[in-house]
Amino acid sequence: MRPNPSILVSWLLICAFAAVMAPAARAKDEKLKPEQLIAKHLESIGAAAKLKEIKTRSTSGTSQVVFVVGGAGNLSGQGSVVSSANSVRAAFTFPVQDYRGEEFVFDGDKISVAQISPGVRSPVGRFIYENDSVLKEGLLFGSLSTSWALLNTAAKQPRLDSAGLKKINGRELYELKYEPRRGKGNVLTTLYFDPETFRHVRSQYKVEVAAPAPNRISDSAEVIHYLLIEEFDQFQEVDGLTLPRTYKLEFSIEGPGRAFVGNWTYTIREVVHNQVIDPQVFVPK
Repeated sequence: MRPNPSILVSWLLICAFAAVMAPAARAKDEKLKPEQLIAKHLESIGAAAKLKEIKTRSTSGTSQVVFVVGGAGNLSGQGSVVSSANSVRAAFTFPVQDYRGEEFVFDGDKISVAQISPGVRSPVGRFIYENDSVLKEGLLFGSLSTSWALLNTAAKQPRLDSAGLKKINGRELYELKYEPRRGKGNVLTTLYFDPETFRHVRSQYKVEVAAPAPNRISDSAEVIHYLLIEEFDQFQEVDGLTLPRTYKLEFSIEGPGRAFVGNWTYTIREVVHNQVIDPQVFVPK
């Protein structure tokens, strides 16, 4: 019995497709070493020569905050992230008296976090102030900032661990654990990358501390959980670099007698590179 030509052609096409796709599937499932993952991520931003050309970056746009737990409100305002080498200043401002917004500054040595009233910082502001390594290390704001930690791991020498693909909110992402060599070591930092593009799409910072004794209802140790999540999306090319145009920050506190959930969204309208920036912009207040 002679084989049906159409069936034979279909079978050959299936085999050819499988042969092409198999290496890609294996590459996706491969547990990359930290240096391999970082190299692919940097390539996803742009060519090495182009990355070196960029000395400053100014982004501006609109911001929004939604207080879900521990507050009430939905505010719209303005946002900006300005960076020069290892210095960065981020501000999300809102036109209301009770909450004028957030401002985080690092001048390459010291940090500053704005107060919402004299002597008082917001929950997320206090978290970053008390865990300043996330700002000093260049982790906050990811590739939006020229201080992005992964641009200079050779100098920073962090402890890195690539854990392969992990499912986050139903989406498979490459996971990279990042521990600064210097500074406070109580923040568990995890970075996540898209397995197809190797773009950095999520950062997660966890801190757990024992609750103060007055909040304990038994002799067992109770824990307060702090979680800061950054998400990056809507990537677009500008000046030869592919950068996110949407930034989301979610901060939550969970523990005895404490609860807070707030979400900030920054939609970037403009990106300007190599603009001269007054050094006073980064002077902590």
